[in-house]
Amino acid sequence: MTASRTVMASPMLTIISKEGTEAFTREQLVAMADRTIETATPWTDGQQRFLGVSAQKLLAQLDIPPRTLKVYALNDYWAYITVEDIERYNPIFAIKKNGQWMRVRDKGPIWVIYPLSENQLMDNEIIHSRMVWQANRVEVMDE
Repeated sequence: MTASRTVMASPMLTIISKEGTEAFTREQLVAMADRTIETATPWTDGQQRFLGVSAQKLLAQLDIPPRTLKVYALNDYWAYITVEDIERYNPIFAIKKNGQWMRVRDKGPIWVIYPLSENQLMDNEIIHSRMVWQANRVEVMDE
């Protein structure tokens, strides 16, 4: 029981911007979750249901106008989520897959998910490269 409480209280996602640094726990992220995406991905079998905080809501929560986001993974892989992607696709920082918390070994605890099935993006390697799994840090770019 203690380990579970520790996970809930530990920051899972840190946002760095010129306005400062903000860290969010799993509990805070689930409370802010505003979007569910049902989609197939190249890394999963069939349609999956992802719940998370949309990029638009995350920026609004921090009172930051739309900006390109540089998303980092636990292994320091990173990719840009462009302003155009945020406006057009509004990807989410998914914290649950099929109603379950995502574990590190299953691409969690946070996975950037685009609505691939809705927008016929399945074969777009550029979009695939932006679907950072094991995300833990976001840098808001100045534009």
